[in-house]
Amino acid sequence: MPTSPLDTAAQRCHAVAFAVALTAGTPLAPKRYERELLAQFEAGVLDLEEVGELLDRSIYQVLYHSQVAHPPSESDLHALLAEAQRFNARHQITGLLLYSAGRYVQVLEGAQADVQALYARICRDPRHAQVVTVSEGPGPQRLFANWSMGFGQVAAPDVDRVLAAVQAPPPLLALPPVDDAHLRTLLQAFAGPALTADYRPTASPDRAR
Repeated sequence: MPTSPLDTAAQRCHAVAFAVALTAGTPLAPKRYERELLAQFEAGVLDLEEVGELLDRSIYQVLYHSQVAHPPSESDLHALLAEAQRFNARHQITGLLLYSAGRYVQVLEGAQADVQALYARICRDPRHAQVVTVSEGPGPQRLFANWSMGFGQVAAPDVDRVLAAVQAPPPLLALPPVDDAHLRTLLQAFAGPALTADYRPTASPDRAR
């Protein structure tokens, strides 16, 4: 019986290396979740059809941070949150907005076209300066499915540790200790293995009603 061109580990490894090299430096280069699926394909855990099905069911996510152009008051923050919740509810975008000492950290998740359009608006928003994309691409599921936009104010040192861990090259041998549930979720999702067993945020005092 003839074998498939991708039956052996060496053949799968060659195919993955070729695809990665072909897309290097382009918008088609595989992002984190895509790389994870390719690794499972290379190991023989998934076949190409299963990889395609998982990508079809994926959710698009953007994690970024920015400096505030002008320090916001409490009322400014509440107005920004209310605006985000209204817009996101209409476009089925969920996520998390954190504020810390003159800096925003935000996760957006939803359909790719909607998330990218919103992120482009944020990059042009005069309330944001020095917008830095930390992570962008598909993910296996929503992290904040119950929040049209969760909100929290967190200590600057914790944010610095989390962003450093998220942006560190793999393998990340240890995750920094943080108490804030929002930041722990970011670490679990973007920096490494779960800090607790299958932790997922389920409720927030700031969630939209």
